[in-house]
Amino acid sequence: MNTIIEKENRGIIKPSELPIWLLSRGIITVTTEECAHLFNSSLSDIPNKLVYLRNKNQIVALARGLWAVVPTENIQMGAPEPVRYIDSLMSFYGCNYCAGWLTAAALYGASHQAPQVFQVVTSKTIKDRKIGRSELKFYERSYVEAITKRRLVISDGVINVPTVGSTMLMLCADILMSGGIDNVATIISELSEVSSGYVEEILNDAHLFQTSAIRRLGWILENVANITNLDELKKICDDGTNPSLLSPYNSHSGSIDTNWHLVINRKVDKDI
Repeated sequence: MNTIIEKENRGIIKPSELPIWLLSRGIITVTTEECAHLFNSSLSDIPNKLVYLRNKNQIVALARGLWAVVPTENIQMGAPEPVRYIDSLMSFYGCNYCAGWLTAAALYGASHQAPQVFQVVTSKTIKDRKIGRSELKFYERSYVEAITKRRLVISDGVINVPTVGSTMLMLCADILMSGGIDNVATIISELSEVSSGYVEEILNDAHLFQTSAIRRLGWILENVANITNLDELKKICDDGTNPSLLSPYNSHSGSIDTNWHLVINRKVDKDI
């Protein structure tokens, strides 16, 4: 239970007072158990007591037993922005997570096209859902437990975001999830301009990804983003395995870049 709520006497407020009471204390999410404490009601009564607020778009269900207050500026959207509640939602599920692919890149300010969905990488299976006008998609990946993350503060929300270097690796590991190779090249070029330590971050988390993703990333950094001094990254790519494909969804034929052990099977057009 939230410590602020736990310290209050049972029955401190009426259901209609919930949004203002929570927002004035900087609280966006509330559980059914916490509502029962604040209203001095049984758990089974809470859904009925929240019907009025739900009809007014002042509160929205995030999951069975978890609710989010909708600030006035988000009433038309039907819910707060996902960055304001995703940390609480994942904590509610007991799930390790981080922002994924295009969402992570956008949080760093590097997204050529606004993401159509809010992508989340999770440590266990979570059902996709639409909350207000936001579409949330959850993807289970084994590396989420170990990948290096930052706790990024956005507005009054907190969200786990992979480092810039690790975001680059994720983009190159899941090309389709990231909008295709051209979009990936564009975003990586943009990401290379927002951080100076991303090469070390790549080297730190490279062991979590297949060699093909590392090779693609190195090639893009050198040939699209025009980054030099990537010798340490090239050493990782020379692991004795067969060359990987620059684009895993195109022909297997093309010239081989011996620096990156990569088959250049299509032209990459950076989307300016």
